[in-house]
Amino acid sequence: MYVGRHSGFSRYFGLDYLTNTIKNTGMFGIVIFGVVYIIGTLMNIPGMIFLFVLFLVYDGIGGFFIGYASTLLAMMAHFYFTRCVAGEVLKEIKHPLVKKYSDRLTEKPLSTTIILRLILFISPPVNYALAFSSIRSKEFILGSMIAMPVNLTLNYLLTIYAKDWMLNLMG
Repeated sequence: MYVGRHSGFSRYFGLDYLTNTIKNTGMFGIVIFGVVYIIGTLMNIPGMIFLFVLFLVYDGIGGFFIGYASTLLAMMAHFYFTRCVAGEVLKEIKHPLVKKYSDRLTEKPLSTTIILRLILFISPPVNYALAFSSIRSKEFILGSMIAMPVNLTLNYLLTIYAKDWMLNLMG
């Protein structure tokens, strides 16, 4: 934050600049936001930062649906990237404790995904762990879709109530 605040790049991260850039480019701005969101979360930048900016730029139901779609795409990108690179490595681990929890995940994959998403939202380690497991992508996506409205609503409310504090923090 120090480097961002005291360098020339800080003007590109101001709310006015981001609002004008995203809104003035129409649908293309939404697509760029989604791509930046996906790449940023793949780099382990917390997704809440992107949602905070999104909810400041797009207030109301429009921002909610954009956030829902881009968050789902970001989680799917994590899942498929990890699955392509590492595969289902939890199947191969023979340690009894890991095996026990891996078996529980395969017994109830949908409810496990929903619970993990409700507690940890779009946490990259959750995406990686689920991708390492033998959970099917259908269950991963469905469980994520079911839990997301609760988390997006909480993020939206946090954005509304913490807006001034966060803007002062960001400079």
